[in-house]
Amino acid sequence: MNNEEKVWNILEKLGLTVTVYNNIHADAVTVNNQILVSGRIINSPEFVYVMAHEIAHYILHTDHRCNSIKNEAEANRWAITFLTTDVHHIRSYVEFMQINGIPGKLLDMVQDVLTPIMLSRVE
Repeated sequence: MNNEEKVWNILEKLGLTVTVYNNIHADAVTVNNQILVSGRIINSPEFVYVMAHEIAHYILHTDHRCNSIKNEAEANRWAITFLTTDVHHIRSYVEFMQINGIPGKLLDMVQDVLTPIMLSRVE
């Protein structure tokens, strides 16, 4: 199962719906059991990461209106970790980020999460 399939699978299991909303100021926002996603990312690599990030907010943060720096960092780390189950063919951190639409500003976090996984492959 690829990461996009995993995202749709967990959305279904959690009972979350995804609605394309073109007049949104962010890539996506979670409102109750609904994720409103910008139409500009729906068919882009960013979609997988953004959905994983929003799923993380839904699972980790009971007050979905509170977007603190801490909550954002937790959602970023959870999303990156969630996407790492499909890394057996990945040759670099940047390739992983490009395939999954992870923003470049998260390179340090990607390295932190992926390094133990990559090192375990060479042992």
